[in-house]
Amino acid sequence: MISFLNSGILFLASAIMVPVLIYLFARKRPRRIVFSSIRFIKESQQQQKRKINLTNLLLLLIRMLIILLTILAISRPALKSEFLSKGNKHPKTGIALIIDNSYSMNYLADTQTELEKAKEIALQINEMLSDDDQVILLTADAAWNEFHSNPIFGKIPVDLINNIEITAKAMPLQEILELADAKMQEIHLPNRETILISDLQNTQLPVKMKIPTFLVPSSNLTDRFNASCQNSRIENEIVKKGVEKKISFELVNHSNHLQQDVIYRLFLDGNTIAEKVTDLQPNQRKTESFTVSVEEAGWHGGYVEVKNERQIFDNRNYFSFHFDPSVRVAVLTDEQYIPLMLATMLEIYCGNVENINLISTDNINQETLVEYDNIIVYKKSFSGKLDFVLQQREKQNKGILFIADKNLDSQWKDYFAQNFEINFIEFKHTTSPSRLTFANKYHPITAQLKNIESVEFNDYWQVKGSSQALLKTGDFPVAIQKDGSCLWLFDLTSLQNPFLLNAAFPVFAYNSLKFLSDGDFLTQNLTVGGSIRTNAVQLPDGNEIQLSNNKYITSSAGIYKTASQSIPVNLDYSESEYLRLEKTDTKNLQILGEGWQENILHSRYGFEIWKYLLIAVLLLFALEMFIVKREEKK
Repeated sequence: MISFLNSGILFLASAIMVPVLIYLFARKRPRRIVFSSIRFIKESQQQQKRKINLTNLLLLLIRMLIILLTILAISRPALKSEFLSKGNKHPKTGIALIIDNSYSMNYLADTQTELEKAKEIALQINEMLSDDDQVILLTADAAWNEFHSNPIFGKIPVDLINNIEITAKAMPLQEILELADAKMQEIHLPNRETILISDLQNTQLPVKMKIPTFLVPSSNLTDRFNASCQNSRIENEIVKKGVEKKISFELVNHSNHLQQDVIYRLFLDGNTIAEKVTDLQPNQRKTESFTVSVEEAGWHGGYVEVKNERQIFDNRNYFSFHFDPSVRVAVLTDEQYIPLMLATMLEIYCGNVENINLISTDNINQETLVEYDNIIVYKKSFSGKLDFVLQQREKQNKGILFIADKNLDSQWKDYFAQNFEINFIEFKHTTSPSRLTFANKYHPITAQLKNIESVEFNDYWQVKGSSQALLKTGDFPVAIQKDGSCLWLFDLTSLQNPFLLNAAFPVFAYNSLKFLSDGDFLTQNLTVGGSIRTNAVQLPDGNEIQLSNNKYITSSAGIYKTASQSIPVNLDYSESEYLRLEKTDTKNLQILGEGWQENILHSRYGFEIWKYLLIAVLLLFALEMFIVKREEKK
């Protein structure tokens, strides 16, 4: 079987007709000479004519072959045949060898992980390579590929293969294969192919591969026993003695089998705090929690861990939170007393009633507010001095909690309309409360609220606007947030508002204050690959890095520390739910089985014969010159 690498120029083979046309239309006619006796001359002429015709036809054939073979040589034909596959020798071949090192490859299949098995297969393929081959080694780690994906002539260094480790942030399989296709374009060899060694985690594949591609399974394991821990979050529990931290999380059984006596534990600030045991039903996602009391001020962090020896990479889920037992709150008001519900909530929030200060308009200035963690504005009248102080506070990116009184004057309405982009309609007061219809589950203030459909609402301002709604009753928001500040649109003095007596209110109020105090909710719940904006960061392993561009891209799960906060970074868990890829519609891509050794590297059995064609052309040139010179001598 013959294939052409530059088949586009084969149409030039029609040029072989040029010598034929020249021969037919440019033949010399003999001069006419009259003799008295021409019998002997005619006989001699007929003999000479036959010799000339044979010579010309031979030269014509040679010239046609020269043109044809030259065109064929330029088109780079390669000869493929089954008998050429026998033996260890092969022509130069370009190979893209991909080792999948996504974290699903960390699964323990019998006595080895999938990655260890993949490395063994890669070493077997490496032994099949010759010194004339060109190899590009790739992994699912983009950062690794940047440094190690240059073409290698001959065998791959064994240490380069053995040192490949699991990556927490894996490239999608489609991107890896497309990268391999692009890299192979840099290798100008007739025989090229891509070999991917993977656990065949089901994922999206390219529509078509330019280079023949083979997927080699690292093992035949299709059923996995894996459990992971995900979605840990801090919930503030309001109790009589104050606030406790409830750490909720999910345990996920990723297998179709019951997993009994599964151990899970809480690790906080360097110590194991608690440990429990549970059963996980097939494919169950189960919510569990630990409750802890924290007394020391500052940032706290750790992880919740489920014990699963088969796949340990997704066992941990990290969290962090900030605790301040002595929060100071300034309430800007001209009232002598603040509403009972607010006072009760602030006493729990601050931990000490002495940390709550009521400041009137006459005594307000920017300097006195600097020392406070929270600013609450609860006023009936508006003033230019207050406006100036609030503007300065907002310029410092400090959140403010505004509580709208039911007797708001026009200046306050204009202020809220401008700063929260809302329009006031009317104050809603009826004897039949409306039900709460919406709590923003994506916002840290309201994410913990449960069973909101049973919460009733009354005595609130009906407004329309574009700010982010935290709570809604019908189409009207009753609590909104914009640019770090919050606005409560309900009357805290009303005894007819069921929401103030519901268990949801203290949680909502506490979280609102925490959100505005640059505390708990400054923590970013990042996944691996996300960026942290800082000029210096401490990595989970304890190393510290100074950054010139004020940006760090996370590469592993753990807790990253900056000067102002601790940031938990977790996996995206897409690799935890294993589903095997059984077939593919991708053109030029084949999934191999146990006998993969007999199926790969077939494209290497093609020999380029253009060199031999050019040698034949030179020989034909020499033969033509020999014939022409010999005829001239005659």
